[in-house]
Amino acid sequence: MIFWISAITILYVVFFWKWRKNEQSFYLKERPIIMGHRGSPTYITENTIPSFEHALKTGVEGIELDIRLTQDKKIVVFHDDNLLRLSGVNVGIKDLTYAEILTHTLKKEKNQKDDVVAPQLEDLLPVFNKSEFINIEIKSDSLFDSGEIVNHLIRFLDNNNFDYKCIVSCFNPLMIWRLRRKRPQTITGLLYTKSVPLHSVYNMIWALICRADNLHIHYDLIDAWIVRWAKQKEMRVNSYTINNGTTYKKAIKSKIDGIFTDNVEYIK
Repeated sequence: MIFWISAITILYVVFFWKWRKNEQSFYLKERPIIMGHRGSPTYITENTIPSFEHALKTGVEGIELDIRLTQDKKIVVFHDDNLLRLSGVNVGIKDLTYAEILTHTLKKEKNQKDDVVAPQLEDLLPVFNKSEFINIEIKSDSLFDSGEIVNHLIRFLDNNNFDYKCIVSCFNPLMIWRLRRKRPQTITGLLYTKSVPLHSVYNMIWALICRADNLHIHYDLIDAWIVRWAKQKEMRVNSYTINNGTTYKKAIKSKIDGIFTDNVEYIK
């Protein structure tokens, strides 16, 4: 009897139970919303203020950015865990103060004239005001990260009125779980992890535990059953990183809600 009750409960949760989602009025009905992935990285160094401003000028609806925590507990907008790729210095972000990070100018893209540095999250407030929505990705290097960055991000969100147009996403489901538990009004996005066995089941289970509002998938999963499952759960599904017109048309056909792109010109 206990076995059958357990089996029925699991089936109900997996296929029929739906959790309350935060309102996301920035999505469009006629096509996927377009997000500048790290700004406009084919023109200007990724995750910098000029790159985000350029992306918005090209016609994207929103921007996507990455955040990490510095040694002195500042939220810096940076993708990698160290400076090597973008500045040539092999030192970790977590081992530097923000003042030390500012001493390193970042690699320029082709035809880029001005030097740029990594901004703090709070430096992007003027850019956020111009954007229809924002996706903030928490970078996490381990499933069992302390989650300290979540507390700092919560303070930032509490001090700024962006809840109606801000998604916070992460590959680490425990980060999303912590954020959902501490600040349930925050719109969340679970980034799909492919590097685990039975990854569809793994991500389905974590989506249920986190009660995420969005599922972010790699473009080669646009037609996967997990997308149909997420849609049945009334989650929004966004796809990264779409950089050609063929895949963009496929995303439209599959009714993907949003896409991340490095250059909006790639999908025209």
